[in-house]
Amino acid sequence: MFWIILIVIIIAVILVVNKDRNASTKLNVTNYGGMRVKYAELINYLKQGAKIDRETKDSLRLSSSSMVWNLDVIGDNIEIRMNGFLPVLGNVRHKWAYPHNFSQTKIIQDIDNYISWQLEKFYKTIENDPKNNLNF
Repeated sequence: MFWIILIVIIIAVILVVNKDRNASTKLNVTNYGGMRVKYAELINYLKQGAKIDRETKDSLRLSSSSMVWNLDVIGDNIEIRMNGFLPVLGNVRHKWAYPHNFSQTKIIQDIDNYISWQLEKFYKTIENDPKNNLNF
C-alpha cells in the first residue's frame, strides 16, 4: 500500500511541475509566436554558419561543424549554452542565463565580449610564453 501511495504522489508532483512549466512557456514564448519569432535577433546572430537542427516549444538547437548553440526556456529565463571547438581557442563551453524579456542586443554583446575575452587571454598567453612555437 505504501508503494502505491508513493507512486501516486510522485506522479502528482510531476504533473504539477509540468503544468507550471507549460504555463511559463506559453506566457513567455508561445504567446510571442514561438522560439523563432521571440528570439529572432539572437537566432539570426547565432545562425552564422549554423542551421537549426532541433526545435521544440521551449528549446532550439543550432549546429555547425564546430559549434552547437542551445537556447532553452527555463521558467522565466532563457538559457544559452555554447559548446564547440574554435581553432584558435580549442574546446569552448559557456552558459548564459537571462530573464525572458532581456534585450537580445545586449545578450549578443555579452556573447561577443566573452569570445573577445577568450581570444585576448589566448594572445596574452602566447605573448608571455617565450617558448611558444606559434607564428602569427
